[in-house]
Amino acid sequence: MPLYEYYCEHCDKVFEALRSMVASDKPSLCPECKRDADRIMPTTVATRSFQGGWSQRVPFHHAPVRAGEPKKAIARIRPKTASKPQAAARRTRKSEGKKA
Repeated sequence: MPLYEYYCEHCDKVFEALRSMVASDKPSLCPECKRDADRIMPTTVATRSFQGGWSQRVPFHHAPVRAGEPKKAIARIRPKTASKPQAAARRTRKSEGKKA
C-alpha cells in the first residue's frame, strides 16, 4: 500500500497515512484531533543522481537554498469548492443586473 500525506487544517499538522489506492482520495482522520484531513501533494522528495560515477543527492548543494524559516506550502489534491460555487453565482447575478 502507498504512503500518502494529509493536512489537518484544525491542528495545522501534516501527517502520513498508509492507505489503499482506492481510499487515497477520501479524507483521513487526523491522529491528533480525529477530524477529517485532506490529501496533499508530497512535501518532501528524496532523489539521487549518479553524476561523476558515484551516487550524489540532488540538488548538489549541501547548504540551505533560502535564508530564514521556509514557508509551509500546502497543495491539496482536490481544492476545496464549497465557497466557489456561491461566489460564482453572486458574480452571475451581479452581471445579469447590469445588463437589465
